[in-house]
Amino acid sequence: MDDSRKEANIQVGKRLREARNSLGRTQAEIAVSLGVSEEHYRKYESGATGLSADKLLILYHKYGIDPTYLIIGTCLKNDFDVDYFMANCNKEQKNQFVDRVFAYMSRMIKN
Repeated sequence: MDDSRKEANIQVGKRLREARNSLGRTQAEIAVSLGVSEEHYRKYESGATGLSADKLLILYHKYGIDPTYLIIGTCLKNDFDVDYFMANCNKEQKNQFVDRVFAYMSRMIKN
């Protein structure tokens, strides 16, 4: 693997670890979601292995981790408007959002 690719994988891995920690998830939980062993997942976070597009999509759909953030280190969506979202989503989306907020708050309180 060339040096620039290795460095890119290392940076993606660091951001993945930060995102996982901010969500209060373990490496084992994320590994299960991605369908890989915990050992293989650790390689993602260390940068020894790069994330494929399908894994990036799983992280986005299951945990809301922005693929753009993982890849380049910045989010394209910096201006999330809760009022707009709640007014323009269906009941299922609202319930999912509220469930995620409460789950996040619960994990933060435990830590």
